[in-house]
Amino acid sequence: MTRFSRLVALLGIAFMGAVVFVPRHVDADDDTNEIRFVLTGLNAEAGGTIRCALYRDAQTWLDTNRRFMQAAANVRRSSAACVFRDVPPGTYAIAALHDEDGDRQMDRSLLGIPREGYAISRNEIDRMSRPDFDEAAIQFEGGQMVTRARMNY
Repeated sequence: MTRFSRLVALLGIAFMGAVVFVPRHVDADDDTNEIRFVLTGLNAEAGGTIRCALYRDAQTWLDTNRRFMQAAANVRRSSAACVFRDVPPGTYAIAALHDEDGDRQMDRSLLGIPREGYAISRNEIDRMSRPDFDEAAIQFEGGQMVTRARMNY
């Protein structure tokens, strides 16, 4: 696939609203495959760390012991980015946690309601049920990709 046809395909997907892509010139010698997950709406006053996990399929989705890759970002402002490097092309979904207390897990109320911020790729959050892999799935063709989500508290 030529660089131009890849750009046209990516822009077509971006305009459908599924994922925001930021095309960047990539030299022939630069074979970095990178997904950047930009999170907005962070509660910066809470401090802590944004912990992100990249999943490959529905069977491993949201099982922290079976994530494909992980990344983290410090909370300093109302936005942050987790960067996954050397990602092979494929279908993925991303989950993020604002780990305010540093215990590396989602804190929940007695009713099971999250007490810390969370987000998933494609921003498809139904607060009444656990998100499905298909709701969060993104297609990664290789190169450099940026996708965004708003943190939910």
